[in-house]
Amino acid sequence: MGRRTSESKRKKIEAEILAALERLIAGCGALDMGAAFGPFSRSSEFRMIGADGSLCDFETFYGDNVSYLGNCSAFSLATIASDVLVLRSGLAVLSWIYRAEATLANGERDVIERAGATFVFEKREGRWVAVRYQESSLPPVRERSAE
Repeated sequence: MGRRTSESKRKKIEAEILAALERLIAGCGALDMGAAFGPFSRSSEFRMIGADGSLCDFETFYGDNVSYLGNCSAFSLATIASDVLVLRSGLAVLSWIYRAEATLANGERDVIERAGATFVFEKREGRWVAVRYQESSLPPVRERSAE
């Protein structure tokens, strides 16, 4: 597999990957799709597997999320746990367990108490981008508005 990545380099890569995740979380919280999807590769080789088992490219993934989040007045993601595995200096895997909550425009809320995601990150042109992404969760619980 080649030379091992030094401990200091591994820690630097882990910090960079976790910073990309934080930008995604902050972008979602601000309903800023550019920031939320900044860590994802726009290349034709990007693939995502959804919680429903669907396989799609970036454009479909982005479009589906913009459509859903466009119906939200608020959206938040909270990290429960995360782990970065550095495979080599330009390749890493992020395992992420999180909670998601969306407040819909009609006041209802979609809540996912625990979900998982796996990202395969590659360093391209000086920045880390996810070239593969997979989500898994139970369907959200829809909470009706009190009105």
